[in-house]
Amino acid sequence: MKTKKLFVMFTILSVLLVSGCSRKPVVPNELLGIWKTPTPIYEGCFFEITKEEVKFGSKDGQVSNFFIKSMKTQQIPSEEWTLYTISYVARGFQKYEFPFYYHPASNGVIRFKNKMESVWTRDLEE
Repeated sequence: MKTKKLFVMFTILSVLLVSGCSRKPVVPNELLGIWKTPTPIYEGCFFEITKEEVKFGSKDGQVSNFFIKSMKTQQIPSEEWTLYTISYVARGFQKYEFPFYYHPASNGVIRFKNKMESVWTRDLEE
């Protein structure tokens, strides 16, 4: 009897794990693309959002790719800004969050939650 209960519990746990792993985050089309800013400290840098990854490009030409694990959306009341938080996992399975505000004006504007003074716009030359 105990073996049967353990088997049922193991089966349920396995199904939950497999179904949870196969669920892909939904990334809105308005966020897709390469984003750049004229802010001097980020000169030569960019980030790119795809349906599956977020990529960060540095001044020295290195690009770091990370698979998106989840995405949270929060509409800011009485404003057109939306707070998005992309969760991704780096090497070593360390979880990181990339929170930013998005506004639909002028083909989209992004401001990092921790650096509101920097304005990022979609690179239309991609």
